[in-house]
Amino acid sequence: MKIISKNFIEQEIKNTGFSPEYVSIGANKHKFLNIKIFELRAIEANILKQTALSCDCDCAVHKNSIDCKVEKTDCVLSGSFSQLIEVSKKLRKQPLSLPKLSDEILNMILHSKHQAKSEIMGILNLTEDSFSDGGEYLDYNSARTQVDKMIQEGAKIIDIGAESTRPGALSVNPDIETEKIIPVIKYIKEKYQNIQTSIDTRNSKTALAALKLGVDIINDVSGLRYDKDMAKTIAQFDAKVVIMHSRSNPSDMDNMCNYKNLADEVYKELQNQCTLALESGIRAQNIIIDPGFGFAKNYEQNIELMQRIEEFKSMGYKMLVGVSRKRFLRQLANVDKPKDADDITAYTSAYFAQKGIDYIRVHNVIKNIEAIKFGTIFTQ
Repeated sequence: MKIISKNFIEQEIKNTGFSPEYVSIGANKHKFLNIKIFELRAIEANILKQTALSCDCDCAVHKNSIDCKVEKTDCVLSGSFSQLIEVSKKLRKQPLSLPKLSDEILNMILHSKHQAKSEIMGILNLTEDSFSDGGEYLDYNSARTQVDKMIQEGAKIIDIGAESTRPGALSVNPDIETEKIIPVIKYIKEKYQNIQTSIDTRNSKTALAALKLGVDIINDVSGLRYDKDMAKTIAQFDAKVVIMHSRSNPSDMDNMCNYKNLADEVYKELQNQCTLALESGIRAQNIIIDPGFGFAKNYEQNIELMQRIEEFKSMGYKMLVGVSRKRFLRQLANVDKPKDADDITAYTSAYFAQKGIDYIRVHNVIKNIEAIKFGTIFTQ
């Protein structure tokens, strides 16, 4: 189950198998909170639709679900908060799995109201080949100076990485990765007790070394898929984890952009990785999800994910986004150099802050903080 962005309601109703000639008419009825329910049995979908109609809201289902010619159907349930709460109450008295569905509808309402104050995560790349600033902070003194600068500008979290995950990048030995990040972790922990540290790594060996020093967050771009010991290592320290959606590895991820329904597939694949985390002992309150802009997504897909970013709140976890200087933003702004995309990155940060995203990961801290402040002023 997930919330659907209003701009995509007609497309999603069509995807259920709703009668094509009535899609436009049906879409006009779905103007409030829209909840997509995946693969409900036809008999349950019929009960849900009748219950919705009795509460003056609507539910789009497959056109052949009424006579059970389809076994299952996705459903799009829409209504005001008060109408959906009434639907939830009535479903508690229904058979099959509908009482459980009642609780999930109430959770969707709560998730849709969540509006976090965004925190800026500053990026520190200790790499030779990162797409944006590879080689700039390789030595300890330059890395330390950049940490000081980002914190003075307002970053609340420093995300340290020593392995490039740009398209086509190759893996780095965990020992080399660890050797680079340890001095910087120690520096931040000694000088800035109120600043959180995050390590951008796919390797449990690197994560373990960092966690022993008190690192707060492990940011795993593989979504816990790359290293089978990563989830258990994080759980052992009760640390936070960023579970990012991606497919395959950076070396060939640009060939993995084959989606039939982008938002649904990214959502479900992320959900599966969160289930793995929970089963490994990571607490739900320690999970942060990231839809993975630029990882196995092309230009059009990245833009669609931005438009539908609020749908991922439906999972109930905190959210992080990272689009800073990425290729699709450079294409959108018609610039070549990564640093020339700082302005459009700042615009997107203001947008994400208005959408209530918890963490925004950026290279240029001050520009993004200023954009968020101005965005807040104009929306008050």
